[in-house]
Amino acid sequence: MKIYLALVAFFLMAFGLYTLLMAMANIVHFGNIKRKAKLQRDGKLVSVVMAARNEEMNLPRVMDSLLKQSYKNLEILVIDDESTDHTWDILKSYAEKDSRVRIFQSDSSLERAHNGKVNALMQVMPHARGEYLYETDADTEHGVDAVAFAYSVMNSSNLDFITGIPKQRCGSYMASVNISPMMLIMICLPHFFEHFIRIPSLTVAVGQFIMMKKSCYDDVGGYESIKNRVCEDMAIASRFVKMGKKYQFVNISKHVCCYMYSNSRQAFNGISRMIKGTVPMSFASIPIVALIVLLFFHMIAGPVISLIIPLWHQYFLQMALITFGWVSFYLTWFVSSLVCGFQISVALSGPVALFQTVMMYIYSLYMKLTGKNFIWKGRQI
Repeated sequence: MKIYLALVAFFLMAFGLYTLLMAMANIVHFGNIKRKAKLQRDGKLVSVVMAARNEEMNLPRVMDSLLKQSYKNLEILVIDDESTDHTWDILKSYAEKDSRVRIFQSDSSLERAHNGKVNALMQVMPHARGEYLYETDADTEHGVDAVAFAYSVMNSSNLDFITGIPKQRCGSYMASVNISPMMLIMICLPHFFEHFIRIPSLTVAVGQFIMMKKSCYDDVGGYESIKNRVCEDMAIASRFVKMGKKYQFVNISKHVCCYMYSNSRQAFNGISRMIKGTVPMSFASIPIVALIVLLFFHMIAGPVISLIIPLWHQYFLQMALITFGWVSFYLTWFVSSLVCGFQISVALSGPVALFQTVMMYIYSLYMKLTGKNFIWKGRQI
């Protein structure tokens, strides 16, 4: 028992302290990026690029927000990805009202990728005239200075690629909890080092918000180079870094909001799909999954166990370190969640979110090992 508690205490204390320091450094870093980027509302042409598949409910919100941008020099390119609803009719109405809007239809005979979104993006990207590509999804909403902020960040730091986590708005509390493990991106990765140390395997991206230089996109081979990857956003970011381009993760939650999941099942499957597409999985991964489950179990239930089992008198130091690690981690989770725009009730649900993370990891491993595919917008992924 003594050796076991010593090991648990060491790892939980180290993990909690690591995430606390990492999150503090990242938050300060994001603040420095914002202060450095003086808002520019005019400059080189920015091409806003978006694929839309059966998005008739979301299109008015995202299109209205994009047309109200304070940044003056932009065009908006939208490709209808084989929709079966009124997506195309809505797009036509916007194109008729504003000359900045250019619309396209995906041609199934030109299909070159298993991922429908990638296939659509590969068809529309050649039409972009801008020196910068502002890529987003149809279920987003953009604050009036979103494009201006992104452009300013890119120019102030001479970057080639930026991304970030938009504020997430889901249809239910549990859906928000299921998607909140995105916080692990904020509290586990050293974003303040990204400008100096570039590691493709640790590079992350969120397809809801990406901005990149068009010339760099062409240099790395664009989506053609990663066309068969499940998570195209992660893959293209990793490709940029691998090819020596300047990448930076930023806090975009003040400017972009996403309404991706309407219920908890959608959120669970969506994050599981992301895990399956980005984390290497095989039978050899089972021991790693077991270790993650063990670590997260103790992070979830450590102090609770200490209340049930009277260990404080015999092992005061070990239990104190376990509690310190637990408190440090969930304080970090809470603060980072608020910084990224999650509601207080969701920010306080760290243990539940961590449990769901374990379940999603196990489920994605099961899907991978059994050869089953996720269904995303009517397609097998």
